[in-house]
Amino acid sequence: MVFREGTLLHAKGFIINKLFDGGRIGGNHIPVQLLPAGYPPKYRYLVREAFELLKCENPSPIQVAPHRTGRGTSPHVCLVPIRFWPRGVRGLMNGYRKSVGRQPYGRDLKTLLPLGHS
Repeated sequence: MVFREGTLLHAKGFIINKLFDGGRIGGNHIPVQLLPAGYPPKYRYLVREAFELLKCENPSPIQVAPHRTGRGTSPHVCLVPIRFWPRGVRGLMNGYRKSVGRQPYGRDLKTLLPLGHS
């Protein structure tokens, strides 16, 4: 499955891929305000909407918590390892990766599959 840019599924896949590729799993987190960075500017509003949808899923593949910064606190996000394993989340990430020409991950989330692989 390949997602078209400018859809909520593409934006959800972008978020999951950004957190996974950046090693933002478990305690390693990133400020929520930095999530749209790297996404095309005209669709950045979709990243915010996709984030809200991912946050409301049950079980949610992401964890949001306030963390201290140099100027008070702000919400930070990371992937939750135990809940990350459902097939649907890997499908979101791989759908995004295929749409931007990157190799999808295998079931073990370590093996990169060839682009033509289903």
